[in-house]
Amino acid sequence: MLIDLAKLRATVRFRGDYQNVKKFPSSDVNTEIQGAFGEFWELIANVHEGHWDTSAQVSTIVDQAYVALPVGTWRVQGIDRLDGSDWFPLTKVSVAKRNRFGSQTDTPSAYRLSARGAELYATPNAVITLRVMYTPSAPLLQEAGERDWFNGWEEFVIVSTLLRLARLDKQPLKDFIDAVDAAAKRITSGAGEREASEPEYLNLHEGGSVDIWDRSLE
Repeated sequence: MLIDLAKLRATVRFRGDYQNVKKFPSSDVNTEIQGAFGEFWELIANVHEGHWDTSAQVSTIVDQAYVALPVGTWRVQGIDRLDGSDWFPLTKVSVAKRNRFGSQTDTPSAYRLSARGAELYATPNAVITLRVMYTPSAPLLQEAGERDWFNGWEEFVIVSTLLRLARLDKQPLKDFIDAVDAAAKRITSGAGEREASEPEYLNLHEGGSVDIWDRSLE
């Protein structure tokens, strides 16, 4: 179903009897809708693995130990390195192992995330194409930009917004909380059967190691 911000706001005003625009200006209702949509976006990302995911290519810079992530990256699912015509996954390492790779420059085979992007190990000694698989941040809803974000689950955003407004209006909250829980359960019940603890993106190495960077990190 195609829904835009205007439709969501109209539904929220009708369902919650918030027609008084002086008490609840559209700008305030929009803020609460966007907050509820952010919760919806995260819930979908958590229980429907890969639902929002996309990928983009970035290039390394010679002797620069990191690469900036694509604009709007929220969660990195994995990073691959282009070798010829094939993609090879980089291994994600922890901060504790950051010094294991020394100061050598070479073809990177591992990474960890930081405020500036992805720290690469080893530091690239050439321009190398990387593919970042990531979940983008929740977009800003548009007033008249209909998008099929919701897959029939828009009720979660609507009742979550009503709960937020009820708190501001000092109304009883139980019915709204129950409605949010019911909407969340409906979304969760549609998730795959895969164990939640199972990693979505696995770094698999096949065959022998080609250099020291492909060796086991354990």
